[in-house]
Amino acid sequence: MALLLPDEVRTRPRLLEALLAIAVVVGLCSLGGCATSPPRAARTRRLPARVSAAHAESAPLGARHVARRDEGAAFIEQSLRDSGLRFGTDGSTRALWEYLRLSHDTIGPARARAGDVLFFDTRPAAGTPDCDDDTDHAGLVESVEPDGRIIFVEARGGQVRRSVVDPLHPATRRNDRGEIANTFLRPKLVADPPAARYFAGEMLCGIARVDR
Repeated sequence: MALLLPDEVRTRPRLLEALLAIAVVVGLCSLGGCATSPPRAARTRRLPARVSAAHAESAPLGARHVARRDEGAAFIEQSLRDSGLRFGTDGSTRALWEYLRLSHDTIGPARARAGDVLFFDTRPAAGTPDCDDDTDHAGLVESVEPDGRIIFVEARGGQVRRSVVDPLHPATRRNDRGEIANTFLRPKLVADPPAARYFAGEMLCGIARVDR
């Protein structure tokens, strides 16, 4: 039997304790008890300035002011461009009115002819329709009847329609011959105010002629 020196006697228990501690740690790790290092924080990727600007421009409506693109105005603009006119607007009917009013000409209903652009203020409120502030719909004159009724083409509700407006009888639905004098430009709603407007003649606020 080997004799243990005094230093060896003191070192052996410490060595056993260390080996025992390592065994305990290994056992805990095998059972899933080891603490893992905390996960790295997710890195934030910054978009280039131009890409960020593009995302800002496509923000949802309500997050910023965006001019509403009107289907009636879009239809008229495409028709004018197809005829060779080159111009640009923000897509709203009001912008189209301002462009035609300032760059071309406005006329009275008695002078209307095929190719002219009609503008309407379709708000239900009674009173004089206003093109300068509240026009929101447009149509293209197709023909003018001998009695003064104007036949026009418009895009509304996802459809291209042939409609009628009688500037001389704005609140008349049908004339004495039973012919439609004014097309309904908006449906009747329960929330409408008294004396609300519905007919095209009640909403006509201006006519523009393109100088070619």
